[in-house]
Amino acid sequence: MIDVLHKAVHAFATGAVVDALAARGGPGPGQRHAALRPGRHVDAGPLPRSRAHGREPSSNNL
Repeated sequence: MIDVLHKAVHAFATGAVVDALAARGGPGPGQRHAALRPGRHVDAGPLPRSRAHGREPSSNNL
């Protein structure tokens, strides 16, 4: 019973941390990429590095 309680506490704490990290900083690279072309497309490649990881495109990166 103690092991089950420990696992439940660990799962709750991990979920709380992940939710907090996911809620900050706005949309991630995958969400920005999906917004460019809504729907499913087989020819959609990955985002360019200049637009990934929260970077805003500048005139130098275009």
